[in-house]
Amino acid sequence: MTSTDEHRSPVDRLVGPIRDAILHSVNPDDVLACIDLDALLERVDVNGLLDRVDVNRLLDRVDVDRLLDRVDIDRLMLRVDVDRIVQRVDVDAIVASSTGQVAGSLVDVVRRQLVGVDTIVMRTLQRLRRAGPTTVPAGPPSLVDDRTRIGPYDVTGRYAGPATRLTATGADIAAGFGLFTLLSAAATYLGSVLFGIEFRPAEQPGVVWWLSLATVLFLYGWLSVASAGRTPAMGVLGLRVVSRDGHPLSTSRAAVRTVMLWVSTLLFGAGFIGLFLHRERRGLHDLAAGSAVVYDWGDRPASLPTPLGDWLSRHEPALPSQVGGQDPRGPVEHTTDEPAGQ
Repeated sequence: MTSTDEHRSPVDRLVGPIRDAILHSVNPDDVLACIDLDALLERVDVNGLLDRVDVNRLLDRVDVDRLLDRVDIDRLMLRVDVDRIVQRVDVDAIVASSTGQVAGSLVDVVRRQLVGVDTIVMRTLQRLRRAGPTTVPAGPPSLVDDRTRIGPYDVTGRYAGPATRLTATGADIAAGFGLFTLLSAAATYLGSVLFGIEFRPAEQPGVVWWLSLATVLFLYGWLSVASAGRTPAMGVLGLRVVSRDGHPLSTSRAAVRTVMLWVSTLLFGAGFIGLFLHRERRGLHDLAAGSAVVYDWGDRPASLPTPLGDWLSRHEPALPSQVGGQDPRGPVEHTTDEPAGQ
């Protein structure tokens, strides 16, 4: 008899062998087969069980490095359906959206700086003329109501200044001549290939060359303004051509404006003096066509650079209409433009 058996009670020495014999004769599989697991799980309080689990202590006992060493990365990657993931993510849409936002932000930076230059130039001219900001109309009455004046940060609908307009005009002139050059090259190539005609108008400019140039430049400006209210360069810089009261310009007035724009240019730029001196910043071509040019950035507000906008918000006085005065413009002459496209 061992020393352990000596310390056991007589009952333990009698029951122990019987218990051991019973446990050795029990088949665990038979016992588990008799247990109703569903009923057992229903009686388990999962929330109470989880509350008793010490998650931090459990995580402290996890060997992360050893766990990662047992992961077969290559085998895991083989089971990943990359094509399906790409289809669900729609990478093309994400790239297109990101690219559009970046491009739009860069364009807005250029626009904002030009608007800032416009504001500084016009404010300087107003001081030289001793004209306060309230004596100069903000924009066409249908786009800018002085009684509900838009804030200095948003200049949408206001008359565009000379810096932005002259930049757009220069870009349009370059684009028009570039378009004419491409069309001339195409005509030369097609004439020599299809008809065997050596047509080189650029080498010997004559009446046909000048008429072709005038036609291309006219169509470039007229079709752009008549269909979209702006030329490509004006669209990039955030400008729009409207009638004097702010409504769309008719096709006939768009044609007059296009012709007179080139007249203003050919007069050594004299037709653009009104951009600096006229109260509504209208050049000779705008006066002839009854048009005006305003800021319009589409679905985004046309805003000033932040420091300049902050300064204007602190120093720009209230308009006469906001303090009970009369509109300094007086009655505005409304045009009878027909809707664009008619």
